[in-house]
Amino acid sequence: MPSYTKQIVFLVGSTGNTGSSIVRALAKQPERFVIKALVRPSSMDKPIVQEFRKLGVEIVPGDLADDTQESLETKLQNTDILINTTLPFIREHQNKLFLAAKHSGVKRVVPSDFGPSAPPGVMKYQDSKLKLRQFIIKNEIPCTFIQVGWWPSLLFPYRHSVEGTSIRITMGKRFYGSGKVKIAYTDLERVGDFVARIITDPRTLNKTVQTWDGETTLEEVWDIASRITGENFDDYPRFSAEDIESTLRNNPDFITMVMSEYRRSVFIRGDNTVEKAVGLGALDARVLYPDYVPLPLEEIAKKFYGSN
Repeated sequence: MPSYTKQIVFLVGSTGNTGSSIVRALAKQPERFVIKALVRPSSMDKPIVQEFRKLGVEIVPGDLADDTQESLETKLQNTDILINTTLPFIREHQNKLFLAAKHSGVKRVVPSDFGPSAPPGVMKYQDSKLKLRQFIIKNEIPCTFIQVGWWPSLLFPYRHSVEGTSIRITMGKRFYGSGKVKIAYTDLERVGDFVARIITDPRTLNKTVQTWDGETTLEEVWDIASRITGENFDDYPRFSAEDIESTLRNNPDFITMVMSEYRRSVFIRGDNTVEKAVGLGALDARVLYPDYVPLPLEEIAKKFYGSN
């Protein structure tokens, strides 16, 4: 069995969907990783934090909004790898975190990318991530940028019996574009498995990495959904490129704007493919790690429909 030098990994945003996937994957390898997680004092009693404690995670009280750069530097002492999965909207919070990492000697930072690939100027949300990348590079902070494919849970249509007005359910009962545009996807629960490989790989230092389980089309996904559920989803509304553009022209609220730009990029423009990500300079994670075994889309679908 190979011997490893343990890496101290400090996570900010660990209790979210992506962060918790990473924590659980790293916790499976206690011989390789020591995990610390910054958690707001108000969240200390949440079930997911209690789960982390049982997994051996060291919980560090703190709040990215309230901590000063100096206090973050203290908390990051002896850290090898910093991973941030918080939303990158407030630039000053992000900037002070990564400057603190630099000043405390962190060997690698991973900012909150963890989304589909897209070129500049297509999505305002993606552009905010790209600006943060530029800040990290400008300040000569050792880094890795990790992109993930579209979550399959945002591709499958919800059953007719599922009710609600949340964005997920509303989006999950709509068909976008022609349905023939290729889409790279990464199962959320597998994001952490990729991250565990990437963050200690010298080949990925100061690089962008595209993770993916497979590529599909919305048409193929909905066909799988019909086979597994026995339901016909043809009655769900279809939204064209012009429908999406119309929404964007009408000054939507922030969340609607972000989701509409994602739909245009992923389902209409076809930005989210492995070929295009590599064309923009990303390394292909499946080439880096040929032993990785992806979960078939049919299995992901069975898991999805078993839980809703």
